[in-house]
Amino acid sequence: MRARISTIIKTNEDRIWDELQKVSSLLYVASPILQFKPQKDHPLPERWTIGKEYKLRLSLLGIIPLGDHFITLVALDRKERTIISNEHGTLTNAWNHTIRLEAIDDQTTEYTDEIDIHAGILTCSIWLFSYVFYKHRQRRWKKLLDS
Repeated sequence: MRARISTIIKTNEDRIWDELQKVSSLLYVASPILQFKPQKDHPLPERWTIGKEYKLRLSLLGIIPLGDHFITLVALDRKERTIISNEHGTLTNAWNHTIRLEAIDDQTTEYTDEIDIHAGILTCSIWLFSYVFYKHRQRRWKKLLDS
């Protein structure tokens, strides 16, 4: 199933593009709903790298363990303003995420998350959760970029 969630952010594409490449930005925008922690002996870098698999532990609200989660960036296309990650974990066979940026004007950007979710019998439930979670993330992006 595919979820597609968009919002308008009052900042320019370059600023969002720079923040999207920082691992700390993911940790910020996901919290407190989801928390990602690196697995032992797999520290997180400052910025994402294409082709490297990041091994994480995922928890809901920082207290309910949701198992392992693996993220591999497959594209960081500055020209097209697109980031694509292939993800999977304990709860999902595939959580493939595309982020798209589109300038509306010099200080306004449309930000879109598109997620393809495959999780067996949990797919519908996780798809519903993804809408709540990505609306939350987009609110946190606005807060981060407003600071």
